[in-house]
Amino acid sequence: MRVFVAVPVPEALRRKVSALGQEIAAPGISLVRHDNMHLTLRFLGEIPDSQIVDVKKQLGRVKFKRFSCRIRGVGVFPNESFVRVVWAGCASSGALEALAKDVAGALGGYGGEERFTAHLTIARVKSRLDPRAFLEKHLDEEFGAFETDEFHLVCSVLGPGGPQYTTLAVFKADG
Repeated sequence: MRVFVAVPVPEALRRKVSALGQEIAAPGISLVRHDNMHLTLRFLGEIPDSQIVDVKKQLGRVKFKRFSCRIRGVGVFPNESFVRVVWAGCASSGALEALAKDVAGALGGYGGEERFTAHLTIARVKSRLDPRAFLEKHLDEEFGAFETDEFHLVCSVLGPGGPQYTTLAVFKADG
């Protein structure tokens, strides 16, 4: 089963960020549907069904407090000369980074060693894209803020219409 750990984002913010995709829509650019947007803390990849119980148990040990997130600005991965992902940034005064680190620590060998960057993916790019005008226009744009007190373990099933996500477990903040 293909799984990841993520913080959910309120629908109104997802819709606002998703709408940005229309500015860069073109052949070779796959826009992320608003209902599939989330803040990925850790991508685990393919995990045998028999290990999901252990993953849930390990994630249940992660302790964190409710925190605020602010969706602001845009960027690209890996760089402006070779764009593969267009994203909106997320700031949380370090809370998301700390949670991602704790999740990674709790999961030990599950998932890769990818460095965490808090973001909402707007589009995946398979063709040439010059993002300069888009980045300049939205560099400091404020999309909104939200409070979160949970993270999810999510199953992702890839299909011709894009991925379908199912929440396998919800982990709540302390207090």
